This record gives sequence, structure tokens and C-alpha cells, in this order.
Amino acid sequence: MTWIWNKIDQILSLLQKVANTMAQIDTDITQLQADVTALTTVVSSATTLINGFAAQLAAAVAAAQAAGATPAQLQSLTELHTAITAQTTALSTAVAANTPAP
Repeated sequence: MTWIWNKIDQILSLLQKVANTMAQIDTDITQLQADVTALTTVVSSATTLINGFAAQLAAAVAAAQAAGATPAQLQSLTELHTAITAQTTALSTAVAANTPAP
């Protein structure tokens, strides 16, 4: 009969270890969710900033063209605007693809 109690004690000990492990996993998941939320907020802010810069650059190019600048003179700025827009889109797409739904 003693061996039964020993086995029960072993089982209870193992169950406690499982419960402790599950509690740690829950804590880790909660932290990971908070980290993803924070990262999403940072990326969103960065995207807004970059889009604002891209819009200002596009406006400056348009103003320069209206003032008589040629497309050749503005080529490097136009290419910069295109690159910024493409990278912003890529960043937003990557974040959206890797952010779990709430």
C-alpha cells in the first residue's frame, strides 16, 4: 500500500511541475503579445513619419517642376520618393503578415 502512496506523491509532484510550466508559458505568451503590440505601434509611427516625408518630397518635386525644373534635374529626388514609398509598403506588408490577429 505504501508504494501506491509513493506513486500518488510522484504523480502529484509531476502535476505541480506541469502546472508551474504552464503558468510560465502563459506569462511568456502575455509578454510576447505585449511586445508585438508595442512593435506594431512603433512600426505604425515610423510608417506615418516616412509617409509624411515622402509626401513632402513629392510636393517639393511638384513645386520644382512648376517652377521650371526639368525631369532630368529632379530624377534623383523622384527616385528617392519611389524608393521611400516602396520600402514603406514593404515594411507595412511585412508587419501585417507577421502580426497575429487579436
